[in-house]
Amino acid sequence: MTDRERTRNLPKSFHDNALNITYFYPAHFEPVTDQPGVSSDAASDKCVKTTLIADSAIPAGPSSFVLTRIDPACPELIHKATALGPFTRMQLLRQLKQFGQARISHEPTRYMIDGRPAAITVGSVSIPAADHHAGKTIYAAKACALSDIPAGGRKNSDQTDVGRVLCFDFSTGNSDLISLMFAFIIQFGNDPPAPLFPGSVQPAYWATGGRKPN
Repeated sequence: MTDRERTRNLPKSFHDNALNITYFYPAHFEPVTDQPGVSSDAASDKCVKTTLIADSAIPAGPSSFVLTRIDPACPELIHKATALGPFTRMQLLRQLKQFGQARISHEPTRYMIDGRPAAITVGSVSIPAADHHAGKTIYAAKACALSDIPAGGRKNSDQTDVGRVLCFDFSTGNSDLISLMFAFIIQFGNDPPAPLFPGSVQPAYWATGGRKPN
């Protein structure tokens, strides 16, 4: 492999200046400025800011991700978002139902990112055939985390001083590419980089659409 090829395969990064957070993601994703059809958490809501949308068109199948942050300016929304698990489930279903019959393949899982509570939900949607196009399935995941470590080291996210909630939406047309999520890294300030999704939250049957292997 040449130095040019090696450089081309290095992860890309995106820095959120407002929160001093850096995201690292696979090199084959390309940031886009306008992407019809991709929705994020209440994208029209003034309390939610989409910070990055990126697409990948590798031969294995198309994939995309969206980074958003929810500000505490709207108490009702931030209260729902800090529930994390129920929020990721509700939002993922809402997003997928726009395209067809949606299902949850993995219920919300709680975990920690650099001391911050987080949760992820995985699901899929079957899009019926139409206009001479074959039907297809989109596999998706939604994860949200608190931007700040809870006061006093408490893991309970149900607090009024929670700060912002960071959310990550990932979708792909190939169930095998769900594992791409585990290449995403996040760095809070000068803290050591940490995986957005620890390997422990990846059941072996995600890639089979929720069916446990025999």
